[in-house]
Amino acid sequence: MSASQNSLVENRAVFFIGGYDSKSAATFFDRQAREIERFDSLWEVQTCEISRQQINDDTTAVRYSSTDESKHWRSETDFHFMTLDDIVLQRFADPLPIRLSRYFSTFFDYVFSGTAQKFIHHAWRFSLYFFYPAFMILLTVAMSLFIAMLIGASNMPYSWGVAIVAFFATLATLIKLGSKRYFVLHLMDLWSFSRDFIHENQHDMNQKLDALASQIVSAALTEKYDEIILIGHSTGGALILDAAGRAFEKNTSFGEGHTKVHVLTVGSTALKIGLHPAAGWFRDRLANVFSSSSVRWAEYQCVSDIINFYRSKPADLMGFGDKCRNHPFIDRVRLSRMIAEPAYSRMKWYHFFRIHYQFVFGNTLKYQYDYPAIILGPSSLADRTQRPLDFNLSITGITNTKKETE
Repeated sequence: MSASQNSLVENRAVFFIGGYDSKSAATFFDRQAREIERFDSLWEVQTCEISRQQINDDTTAVRYSSTDESKHWRSETDFHFMTLDDIVLQRFADPLPIRLSRYFSTFFDYVFSGTAQKFIHHAWRFSLYFFYPAFMILLTVAMSLFIAMLIGASNMPYSWGVAIVAFFATLATLIKLGSKRYFVLHLMDLWSFSRDFIHENQHDMNQKLDALASQIVSAALTEKYDEIILIGHSTGGALILDAAGRAFEKNTSFGEGHTKVHVLTVGSTALKIGLHPAAGWFRDRLANVFSSSSVRWAEYQCVSDIINFYRSKPADLMGFGDKCRNHPFIDRVRLSRMIAEPAYSRMKWYHFFRIHYQFVFGNTLKYQYDYPAIILGPSSLADRTQRPLDFNLSITGITNTKKETE
């Protein structure tokens, strides 16, 4: 079975928010260019960058053109990337004591609100990701205390005074070293950012999302696009959902015309926001947008990636699933089918962040889920969600009839 010519996408707009990363637009698009090269090689497609435009301080748009002359299709995509670079770097520049105090306030907020317990109940793998920074800090405290006790028990002059100084010096050094290799400080800041977002203490983030929502509405109203896909990866899963809600508030009919609007969350951590008791405003905003038939939501999850809520139904867990006019499409994909051995084995055991990023990287094997094919290929996301096992939608002549299971 193949997609009909009438369903082929000739013009597409993508609005993308990634994870909590300090990536500039230039860095992001350089990385994406490398992943697109994999896509071109795998599927024998020719993709080129036509233009690049700075929309505002936060958003950069690149126009891509992808062509497969043998299959007689051409698709153009206006890809909009919204950076979080300034927010991430601003927090990274704060003194260590401030970052630590902010993180522990966040940790106890999640624990005493019952949200951490929900992580354990609904996605125990993700709960490991939540507890990881706290565990690493406790480990460094224990190591620093052990060194301090050895110094204090020695016969050197002022040993306990030296031990106290050694404790704090060792603690600060180990935390910084752990951050470079194990991303401890970065993840501390990420969770602190999440808490501030939940409690609506992110003025800069609100401005970014409001501006992006206006861009989304404008793109939809031009009706020049066959489809608009709002993509959120990792923390961006929550942010793009919020942007969709804001767009709906600006124009409740923005997805009802010729242009079809889809929200796509991949490797999403949106439930770290949506499950918190204080995020009622977030759940209400999403309930409003998805109670409309004009905007559809698709989500891809994977068991190999601990940084997502595998086997969850986000709308149901946030309490508005029964209000969805189009119930969210959820598919579980297998990274072992996307990446050839032995690369997959190395990633699985040693690079869990790299596994998390495969959701937005190019595959080395032909598979039903292919991120560059979604943003550049001729098949619409609507077709993909209606026929998720059809490899034709990834622009090849192979049809997969075997059901994928984890």
